[in-house]
Amino acid sequence: MPKPRILIVNCYSDNHRGARGNPWIVPQSIAPAVLAGMLDPPRVDIRLACEFRDGPFEDLHALQWAELLVLTGLNPAFDRMKQVTAYARAVNPGIVVAMGGPLARMLPNLSQRYFDFVCGDDVEQLVAVVDAVFGPGHAAETPIPRHDLLPASRIIGYAESSRNCNFRCSFCSMTAEDRKFMAYDLAAVRRQIEALGYRQCVMFLDQNFFGGPRAYFKARMALLKELFEQRRFGGWAALVTADFFTDADNLALARESGCIGFFSGVESFSRAQVTAFNKKQNLLLPQEETIASCLQAGLVFHYGLIFDLADQTIDEVLAETEFIVANPRITLPSFLSFAIPLLGTPLFGNRLREGLFLPNVRLRDMDGRSLLCHPLDSVEKAVAFAALMDKGLMSKRKLAAHAWGFWRRYGATLSGWGLLSGLGNAWAMSYPRFGSNGRDGIRPGRDGCRSYLAGREPLGSLYRPRIRIPERYRAHFEPLCVTGPDGELHDDLLDDAARLLHPVSGETATIPTYNAVAVP
Repeated sequence: MPKPRILIVNCYSDNHRGARGNPWIVPQSIAPAVLAGMLDPPRVDIRLACEFRDGPFEDLHALQWAELLVLTGLNPAFDRMKQVTAYARAVNPGIVVAMGGPLARMLPNLSQRYFDFVCGDDVEQLVAVVDAVFGPGHAAETPIPRHDLLPASRIIGYAESSRNCNFRCSFCSMTAEDRKFMAYDLAAVRRQIEALGYRQCVMFLDQNFFGGPRAYFKARMALLKELFEQRRFGGWAALVTADFFTDADNLALARESGCIGFFSGVESFSRAQVTAFNKKQNLLLPQEETIASCLQAGLVFHYGLIFDLADQTIDEVLAETEFIVANPRITLPSFLSFAIPLLGTPLFGNRLREGLFLPNVRLRDMDGRSLLCHPLDSVEKAVAFAALMDKGLMSKRKLAAHAWGFWRRYGATLSGWGLLSGLGNAWAMSYPRFGSNGRDGIRPGRDGCRSYLAGREPLGSLYRPRIRIPERYRAHFEPLCVTGPDGELHDDLLDDAARLLHPVSGETATIPTYNAVAVP
C-alpha cells in the first residue's frame, strides 16, 4: 500500500518587509518535528515546513503532493493558516486540512468554517486524525521529534522536558488555555537529547523548565550533568520562572550540569506592573537582584520588557528603560513589546469589559508594535512612542556605554557564548528593525507606511493571493477581526465568546512522581 503523504506546516505571519523569515533568530519552532514524531516513520511519508524560519510557504508542488495538510502556529497565525488552506485547495481540491494550536482551542466554532479537522487537544491528537483519514495503525511506538526532517545544524538543538505552565500570567496564551502542567519522564528527555546528536547548545523550549516537584528538577539536573560529561552537548539553556532564583543552590546545580544561561519573564521592573500582570512569582525577589545573581554565577540572563500603555504612562516606561541602560549589573532586554491581550486571556477579557479596545482591531494587529487599546497618554503621543520603539528606544551612546560596563564586570565570569549573547542585546536594542518589528510589504516614505494603530495598519503582502484563487476561497484572505467599529467583540467571534471570556481556574499544578503525565 502507498504511504500516506502528509505535509506539516508551521504557519507564521512575518512582520519583515518582504516576509523573509527568521532563520537566525533563537529560539526556532520544533512543532512540525514534534507532530511528525507522533507517527510511525515506516508507515508515512512526511514533509515539514516552517514559515517562521523560511518565510511564506509557497511550494505549490508540495501542496499538490500532499493528501493531508497539517497546520500549526501561534495565535497570530490563524489568518496565515486560512491562506495556506486556500492555496492548497486551489491546486489540490481533494486535500484534507487539519489545524491545531491555541486558536483551535479558543475558536473551535469559527475554525470549522475553514478546516476539515480542528484539533483542540495536544499533539498526540494527530494520530487520531491520520487514522481517521487513512485507516488505523500509524502511531509511533515511541514518539520522538523528527529532527532528521529539519535543516541540519551542530550549533543549537531543541528539546522539551515538560509542556504547559503552572503559573497564570494575565497576558499569556498558556493562561487562556488553562491546561495542566505536564512533565516528561527522564527517559524521554534522554532520548530527545541523544537523538539530536552533538550540539553546541541544547535549548529547552519548556514554558517553565523549573515546574514540577523539586526532586524531579534535581534528577533532571543529574541527567544533564551526566550527558554533559559524556559530551553529548556543549551546554544547555532554558526558560525558567523567577522562583528558580530563590535558591542559590539551583544556580550551582545548573552550572555544574553544563548550563549556559536562562530566559526568564521579567516583563517589568515596576512592582505595580508585575502585580497587574499577575506574575506573583516575580514578587519573590527584586528583579535586579535576580538578574545579577544569575550573571554572578556565570550564567547569562535574557528577558523581555512588556509595556502596557493602557496601564502605564509613557514617562513611567521611559524611566524604566533609563534605569536599565544605566545599570551594567544587569543585561539589556532581548526584546521590547506592547502587552498583547491575546484571545481568551484574562487581559483580553478585562480590556473588553472595560471598553478599552480600539475599534476594528484585527488579529494581524496583535504584533507587539501596534496600539490595541486606548492609552493613558494621548493617542498621538502613544503613536510617536511606538514609532520610536521601531527606530530604537534607547540612546546608542548609552547602549555602548552599558555594553562596555557589562563586559568589564562579567567578561571573566560568563562563558564565551554567554558573554556574546548578553552583549548581543545592545545590538538588538540599537537596531530593532533588523529584527522582526517592521511590516512586510511596507516601505517608509510611501503610501501605506505604518500607522501603529490597530485597525489602520496595512495588512501587508501576505493578504494578496500569489495565484488565482477560486471565489469560494477568497474569504480566506480576509483578516480575522477581533473588535467591530464600536470596539466590542466582533460578530465573527460571538459563537466562541464563552471560551474567549471564561475565567481561568488559577490553579498551580504540581507533579507527584517522575512518570506523571498530567496533574488532575
